[in-house]
This record gives sequence, structure tokens and C-alpha cells, in this order.
Amino acid sequence: MDSTFARLRTAFVPLLLVLLCRALPVGAADPGIAPGSILIGQTGVFSGPVAEPALQYRAGAQLYFDAVNARGGIHGRKIKLQSYDDKFDPKLAAENTKKLLNEDKVFSLFGIIGTGATVATMPLATEQAVPVVGALSGADGLRDPKLKLLFHTRASYSDETGKMVEQLTSTGVKSIAVVYQDDPFGKAGLKSAQGAFARQGVKPAVEAAIDMGKLDTLGPTVAKVAQSQPGAIIMVTAGKASTAFIREYLKTGARPQFFGVSVLSAKALLADLGPDAHGIVIAQVVPSPLRTSYGISKEFLAAAKKADSKDITYNSLEGYLTAKVFVEALRRAGKDVTREKLIAALETFNNHDLGGFVIDYSGGKRAGTGFVDLSIISKTGQFLH
Repeated sequence: MDSTFARLRTAFVPLLLVLLCRALPVGAADPGIAPGSILIGQTGVFSGPVAEPALQYRAGAQLYFDAVNARGGIHGRKIKLQSYDDKFDPKLAAENTKKLLNEDKVFSLFGIIGTGATVATMPLATEQAVPVVGALSGADGLRDPKLKLLFHTRASYSDETGKMVEQLTSTGVKSIAVVYQDDPFGKAGLKSAQGAFARQGVKPAVEAAIDMGKLDTLGPTVAKVAQSQPGAIIMVTAGKASTAFIREYLKTGARPQFFGVSVLSAKALLADLGPDAHGIVIAQVVPSPLRTSYGISKEFLAAAKKADSKDITYNSLEGYLTAKVFVEALRRAGKDVTREKLIAALETFNNHDLGGFVIDYSGGKRAGTGFVDLSIISKTGQFLH
């Protein structure tokens, strides 16, 4: 009986091992990787008064992903972007991220929208060693060298506000007010502006917060700012907060120079303010989407025309080029891509030229660019530079 059992064991064990090997994939892939697809995830503000930049950004990214997928994807895999609306609520952003990582099991996070959402997302991404490519936030705190998983494709608010303060002081404007949203995004931008003022050796005339729940009653905030009689106002605001403040301020009869950070939507300004939008200056962290002297802009316009897309804005171009960075990293990572290989591939970006827009992650950098341009809304609604 013992010998019979030994013979059965001798025959059965190899068979069991064969079955186990067939059941377990060799070199099992990271989450989100399938033979024909790669699933990536995004949380952002896709509804409400500050949603427009996020919607444009996502549209631009999807435009590039669609073009890549139409050509068969990257290494035979098509890219699928799963987006969830967090309604500009960091707590909901965290819940969305948990869902993306634990239920949807995305390979990577992409284009997180907003400072609060990105801050809420990073601990969860870090816990599971998930790379995050692109964030629609210029917060300097998110550029901490310790955040090794977060790769930025836009300049910081320090870069933006620094350019504004330098421009204003060089033209003799010394009285500069700062208005900011009373939320993580606004406070991050305020801190950056304070640093920019310090570097130029000047102080803001006044700092005033905007309560996002009281956009219909901005009279006291406007009065506080107007009392300092500023020659210029730097606005760390987005969406309806920007137009509501400007509209209320113009009722005072004064017309200072209004400067807005890059997430301020010119489309929304023109729609809400009409001719009063003329002369507003906006910091831009990508080239003009209409300036075809830039290769990336020319490529973007051609892709938009082919797809019959009318969403031709700075924010949509930013989403497009961030998607381009992500896809190039996937290409460099190879067919057997893993999260570790994606990170390693991104780190090979050494002054990588996307068409007049350079990304550089060499030497351990995660802030890939410091590009900032100042544009002025003309009477016809176009941008002047």
C-alpha cells in the first residue's frame, strides 16, 4: 500500500505543478494591464462652477489617447481613461482614488485635477506605489522632492506668480493686491505669490479671500481690496469665482490690471464678462494652441481638426501634451510594462522636446517644466502675447 501511494504521489505531484503553472500567469502583470488595454484613472472637478478647466484638460487628453488608440495603441494596448467627478471636494477625491485603485484596479493615475484632489490622492498612491502622471495644480507643496511618484507637466504657481510680479514691478506697478479662493488651491497660490513678492522686495497691498459659497455677496471682499487702490490684482481663482469678483469690482468704477493664474478660463471670462474681459492677463503654462510656430500646437490643431473637436484651449492643449508624455513613457517602458518600468522610463526624459515644449525629469526632477507665458485677452476674444 505504501508503494502504491508512493507511485500515485510520484504521478500526481508533477501533474499538480503543471496545473498550477497553467493557472498562474508567468510574470503576472501589474493591475490595469491586459493583453489589449491599459486602464488608467483620474479624479477631478467635472461639475460645478470651477469645472471648465478640468473638462477641457480631460478633452485634450482624450483627444491624444483616441489618436493613439486609432493607430492600434502602444505596444498593442489601447489606453482607457476612467474619470470620476469629485465636485472639488478632497474627501470625495480620496474616495474616488480608493475606488480607482482597489475596485477598478487601474495601472496608474493620470491628470489629477486640482490641488485639494492631488493632496488627497498622493498618500493613497504612495501606499500602493502607483505613479501619477500630470496634475492640474501649480502648488509648490506638491513639488516636494519626497513625492517621487508624482510627475508634473506644468509650471508651478511660484513660476506663474513670479512672472506676474516681475512684469508688474518692471513696468512701475508697485501697488498689487492678491485675491484668492479660500480653499487648498487658493491658499497654495497665495503662498506662492507671497514668495514671488518677497523675491522682488515688495509686499502685496492687500490679501483677500473669496468664500466659494458666497459668490453672490462679494461686496465686502471687493470693498476691502478697492480701499487699497491697487494698480493690479493677482487672482488665484478659477471658474465662476473669477468672473463674479471682476464683475463686482468693476462696479466700483475702477479698472486695475487683472492678472489670473493659468486655471482661470478665458472661455468663461468671455462668456460671462463679454467686452469687460478685454485686457485681462492670464498666465499660461503651455504655448498658445493657435501658435503654429510651436510643433506641439500645430500637431494639436491637426488632431482637433481630424476629430472635429472645437475644444481648442490652453487647458485642452495641456491635457493633450500630458497624455503625450504618458504615452511616450509607455513606449519607452516596453511591452512588458510595469509601474516600476514606467517610472524608470519617465526618468529618462532628459530635455525631451514635445514640439517646442520641453519636459525634463533627469537628475531626479519631478517638476518637468517651468514654462510660463503671459497672455492678454483682446477685444476680439483672442490672446495677445
